[in-house]
Amino acid sequence: TDMQGAIGVVQLDKLDNFIEERAKWAKWYKEELSSIDWLQLPKEPKNYKHSWQSFVVYVDQDKAPMSRNKIMENLQEKGISTRPGTHAVHMLTIYRERLGTQTNDFPISRDCDANTMAIPLHNLMVENDFKHVVNSLRDL
Repeated sequence: TDMQGAIGVVQLDKLDNFIEERAKWAKWYKEELSSIDWLQLPKEPKNYKHSWQSFVVYVDQDKAPMSRNKIMENLQEKGISTRPGTHAVHMLTIYRERLGTQTNDFPISRDCDANTMAIPLHNLMVENDFKHVVNSLRDL
């Protein structure tokens, strides 16, 4: 509709600031979380501008104090919403049924499905919110 278009145009004017703010906090997350040896942090290729739509970390199950799912539950108990970082599309019913994909066909995808999580990163967060996320992860 015209109304949605008008709102979209206004939001586009704010996009650079949104991305800049997210990039600032993504950098801060990377600095603050780098000491947690069981978390692998996102990497940014050179000459690449990341939009930081999400901040996805990989939980190294060999080093982590508990499974990714338990970590997510623990964070939820502290008021921190997370979600799986990615999905192994080949494991979805539609692909298994139509294409005959098997769970073990793409082991890296399956591993990322089981061991990644997106931690909060959005423009309504304030400094104390980010600190709460970091401190909660450090305390595990």
